[in-house]
Order: sequence, then structure tokens, then C-alpha cells
Amino acid sequence: MAPCRYDSATSLLWTNDESQPRPPPNKSGSEGPRESESTFSTTANSLRILGKLNGDDEPQSVARLNLSDLELMMHWCNSTYKALSRHAKTDAIWQARVPEEALSHPFLMHGLLALSAIHLARTRDEVKRAAYVSIAVAHENQALAFFREQLSDINASNAKAMFAFASVVVVYTFGFLHPSHAPGTDDPWACINGILQVFTLTRGVQQILNEATSTIRGSDWGALFQLDDYDDVLPDDERSALDRLHEVNHFCKSQDPAHDSITYEHTIENLADLMAAAHQGVTSVRQACRWAIRLKAEFVQLLQEHQPLALVIVAYYCAILHRLRDIWFVDDWGIRVLKAIWQVLDDQWRPLLDQPMIGTLGDNAHRAID
Repeated sequence: MAPCRYDSATSLLWTNDESQPRPPPNKSGSEGPRESESTFSTTANSLRILGKLNGDDEPQSVARLNLSDLELMMHWCNSTYKALSRHAKTDAIWQARVPEEALSHPFLMHGLLALSAIHLARTRDEVKRAAYVSIAVAHENQALAFFREQLSDINASNAKAMFAFASVVVVYTFGFLHPSHAPGTDDPWACINGILQVFTLTRGVQQILNEATSTIRGSDWGALFQLDDYDDVLPDDERSALDRLHEVNHFCKSQDPAHDSITYEHTIENLADLMAAAHQGVTSVRQACRWAIRLKAEFVQLLQEHQPLALVIVAYYCAILHRLRDIWFVDDWGIRVLKAIWQVLDDQWRPLLDQPMIGTLGDNAHRAID
């Protein structure tokens, strides 16, 4: 028997095509059907090679492809990963290494798919929006179920996955709780309570991030922890506005011994750091999320009580968020909440909003709202 020969650049599916005996020419002149039948026969014979390669082993049943999940993973690798990446150095981590890590950690895989689904829900037409939101919720519920099982045991084997999932949760929360998806968006308190939920859930990942970071900082994911450099410098008008917040904080303490001036001072200082970064062009999702993650539980409680000074501070934060409005999960969060805070505060507190209002809406800010 002649040895099997085929060009190495040719697919194995099509080997021996030339070695097949050719049928005699059709003398009736109707060669078309004959050639078609011959080609079909040759193809069928060639495809049988695959069966021989598989041997006599019984084929294992393979689950049907989940095209929805494949679509979501493709969308992650093509687009959604950019929501967490700051620059080219971290692109490869979020685009490729995080999905690779997810292959060993189902909670992370479901988290990636959930965020991709929310991304599609926020950017596709309204007809498909409800379906994508439903898919996102299903994946997020499964992710959280698996995730909770490992919360008490963050170690070297799962630290990367825990860190990545905690980061994904922050972005997912912003995207899922966006006011445009919530009922009663005309109610300013509904809008304010929405950002409060974001803060509450974001703070919940702080301990996870802290524990996981110490384990993976020196790994091939180290670029995620390299912070952008900037000077602690603010324009005069922004510095004066923050000084005014400190003055009001001290005044409130003098009028009410129960006033938590320490918590307010800590939050205002973190706000000053965020504003300095924004002033020097280092406005990023990481910076904005970092401020929310660093909030003290006491400040979140003050927000839940709708304390005016706490709302004023959040208004300044919203002005920073507004600079990130081109990012899909931020969108108009900043301006919506800023306007809502203006609506619920009385005339005694509204003057403290001049700086973020004018910085966001321009000199006619008050007229734009009223």
C-alpha cells in the first residue's frame, strides 16, 4: 500500500484527495452531477479519518454550547475589561489573565459574565436590555453563592480571584444601580439612596481587597497596584471650598457635642486627595472607587441619616464622578445625584454646593436646576 502523503499546510480533513481513484469520464456529457457526487464521496471518506483518530473509545457526552455565555465572554475580552484597566500595563491582566484565573474559580467566572451582561444592557437597545439584566442577575447570584464560601479563607491559591471579583463587584454595582434603571427616579431621595447603596456595597469589599493585596502585590499582577503620581495641589477656589467645609464641621461640633467631627474630617481629607488627583488629570475609575472604598462605616451611617454635611461632601464627590461620565457605568451618576442633593437641602446648606455646582453646570448652575 502506498504511504499516505499530504501537504503539511493542508487540513487533515482533506488528505488523500489526489490519491482517490477518479471515475471514468461521463460520456453522456452530463458531468455536473457526477462530479458533485464524487466530491461528496471524497469529502465523506476524508471526514472518516476523524473517526479513526478517535479510536474505539466510547464518546463522552458534551454539554450543549451556551452561546449566551460565549457572547458574554467575548464581550469581556473585547470591551468590558477596559472598565477596570487603567492603561496598557494593566490591559493584559484584565483582558487575559483574569479570565484565565476565572477558569479555576467559578465565582469569578460568573462575576465576569455578570458584568459583561450589565455592560450590554447599558449599551444595547432597550428591546434587549431586560434580557441582559436578567442574565446579569442570574450570574451575579451564582457568583455570590460561590464567593461567600471562600470569604473566611483568603489564601495564596484564591487571592487573585478574590481580588479580581471584589473589583468587579464595585463596577457591577455602579452599573446595576444606575438611576436610569431604578423606579421613582424623579424622587431625589431615591437617587441619593441609590448612590448610598453603591457606597455600602463598595465598602463591603474593602477587607477582601486589603487581605488579597498583600498576597499578590509582588506577583505578575503587580501593575494593578502601581498608583499614578500627582502633587497634593489644588486651585485656590477648590482649596477655599474645602476649608469652608472644615469650618462648618468645627462649627457643628461646637454646637452639638455629639457631632462626629473626626469622621467628617477624615472624609474631607480623602476628598481633597481625590480632587487634587482630578485637578492634575489623574481622574480615573480607580481613584473614584478608591474614595468610596475608603469611606468609614460611620460616614455611611451619617448618609443613611441624611445628615446635611454628609450630603454636601457627597455632592463634591459627584462633581468628580461627572468628569468620568463618558465611562458607561458612570454615565450621568454624578449630575443626577448632585441635582438631587441640591433639591433636598434647604437654603442654609445650599451655598456650600456652589463650587461643585458651578464646576459641573457652569455659572448658570442654579438656573439650570430651578
